[in-house]
Amino acid sequence: MAKSVTTMIAVLALAAALSAQHGKTETPSLTGTWNMGLQGGHVIPVALVLEQDGATLTGTISMPTQHVGQRQHETVDVALKGGLANGAFTLTGAVEGAKDPTTIEIKGKLNDEGMLEGRVVMTGAEGPHGDMPYTAERLKERK
Repeated sequence: MAKSVTTMIAVLALAAALSAQHGKTETPSLTGTWNMGLQGGHVIPVALVLEQDGATLTGTISMPTQHVGQRQHETVDVALKGGLANGAFTLTGAVEGAKDPTTIEIKGKLNDEGMLEGRVVMTGAEGPHGDMPYTAERLKERK
């Protein structure tokens, strides 16, 4: 009888441990290349590359720019630094070589569909000059 009770307790303890382990969900990494769509007057396609190391995020965003008088559109790569806390992230960076010193702040989270969503705020010497919602989809790796 004592052996049956001991066996029953061991089985229950194992079941509880497996159930607790099954309930844990790892936060997916944000590392990768993302196709971001800034939602201004129209959707502006932007490349976002992120590297996650624990709660630290770094990366680059390729922002479109248009040189007045030229027909071609160019991009400027902005280095980003930030972090991840409570399922949300914040990244900031400064646009190098801009006429008006500009900083970019990206806030967001990973939604249930595996896409990033949030807001991008650009601020210059005169104050905020861009606050746009966005969504971003991770590029699939080629095999």
